Amino acid sequence: MTETTLHSAVQNEKLSSKQGFLQKLFAVWFDAFVYNQIWEDPRVDIEALQIDGNSRILTISSGGCNALNYLVEYPQTVTAVDLNKHHIYLLNLKLAAVENLPSYDDFFEFFGVGKGAKTGSSYLRYIRPHLDKDTRYFWESNTFGGSILYGERISFFANAGLYDHSRNGYFLRFFNALSRLFGCRPDEVLNAGSFEEQEQLYNKYIDPFFDSFVIKTLGKLPVTMFGLGIPPQQYDELKKDVDSEKTVIDIYRERTKRLACDYPIKENYFAWQAFARKYDTKDRIAVPEYLKLQNYEKLKSNIGRLTAKVTSATDEIRNSEPGTFNRFVFLDAQDWMNAEQMTELWSAIAEKGQPGSRIIFRTAGAASPLDANLPEELLARFHYEKEASERMFKQDRASIYGGFHLYILK
Repeated sequence: MTETTLHSAVQNEKLSSKQGFLQKLFAVWFDAFVYNQIWEDPRVDIEALQIDGNSRILTISSGGCNALNYLVEYPQTVTAVDLNKHHIYLLNLKLAAVENLPSYDDFFEFFGVGKGAKTGSSYLRYIRPHLDKDTRYFWESNTFGGSILYGERISFFANAGLYDHSRNGYFLRFFNALSRLFGCRPDEVLNAGSFEEQEQLYNKYIDPFFDSFVIKTLGKLPVTMFGLGIPPQQYDELKKDVDSEKTVIDIYRERTKRLACDYPIKENYFAWQAFARKYDTKDRIAVPEYLKLQNYEKLKSNIGRLTAKVTSATDEIRNSEPGTFNRFVFLDAQDWMNAEQMTELWSAIAEKGQPGSRIIFRTAGAASPLDANLPEELLARFHYEKEASERMFKQDRASIYGGFHLYILK
C-alpha cells in the first residue's frame, strides 16, 4: 500500500459528489500553514496518558505545542507526525530554537510573544544553521500573495507576530474584527477577576455575536469551518448533536461560553488565543507549559527525546517494530476518517502496540465513532474508559470539541 498523502487522507468521497467536492476544496485549503498552536488541552492529555519514564508517545503534531508539553513529563520518547509538512516545519523551528537560542527570554520572544525586535538576528545567528533544507526554505519563502503582504514567513516574528498568521490565525483575526463591527469586544473577558465576572463579560461582549443574521448564515456553511481546520466530514459529525431544539449556532454558542466561563480565565491560554490572539505575556500564567520559565531547563534537557516526521500516524505505526509505541494521541483525526481508514489505523495499533497502550482522541460530536466503524472483533481488542473520558472531557479548557475518548489496548 502506498504511503498516505494529505489529499487522500482528507478526501474519502468521490469528487463527483457534493461531499467529495467539499472535501477536495478542504484538501487544497488545508495543504498550507494552518495552525500556529494546537487546540487540544495537554493537561487532559497528560492525565489520560499517564506519562512516565517508560512512555513512548506517538502524537499528531499540529502546531507542535503538545509534543513539547509532553517532554516536561520526562517520557522515554515522543514522535510527532503530520501529513501537513508545514506543521512539521513549525515544530522543527521550535526544536532548533529550544536547543540553540541563548536564553529563555529569547525563546519566549519567539513563541510566547510571537514577535520581537531581536527575532530576525536571533534566527540568522542561532536557529538557521540548525534547520534542514526544507524547513529553512519554508521560513525564508512565502506564497506569492503572502510575499507581497508580509514578506518571508520568518518576518512574521518581526511584524504582526506568529499568532496573527497561519490560516487559523487569519480566521480568528477575521471573526475578531467582525465581532467588533457588531459592537462586541471578546477580549474584555480576559479582564475578569472571578467566574461571576467572566460570565457577566461573556454575556455583554461575546454572546450577542451569535444573534447576528450574518453569523447565523455563515455558521451554517461547511466552508466557513475550514478556518478552524474542520473538514466537511467533521462538520457532519458536529451536526449529529443538532436536534429540534438545538442548531449548529447553539452548539457554537455553548462551546464558546464554556471556553469563556468554565475555567479560570487567568490561566486558560486557549481563551486568550481565541479572544485576543495572544498569550498572557505580562504575568506568563496563561501560556502553555513548554513556555513557562520553570519548565525551560526540563525542555532543553529532554529535547533529544522528540522526533518530528512528515507522515501519517497509520504509516508510522505500521512501519514500526512491535512495542515501539505505548501512548497514542490522534487529536481529532477519527472525524476525518471513513470506516476503512479507521480500521487500518486501529488494526495497526492492535498489531504493533504494546498491551496496555493508552489511546486518546477528540471528536466534534459527543459520541465515539469506533462503535459504528470498527469490525466487532477489532473493537473487542480495546477497552473504552467511558467514565474517565466523560470526566476529562469536562476538564478540557480548549472547549471546541464535543467529546474526549480514552481507549486501552487489552
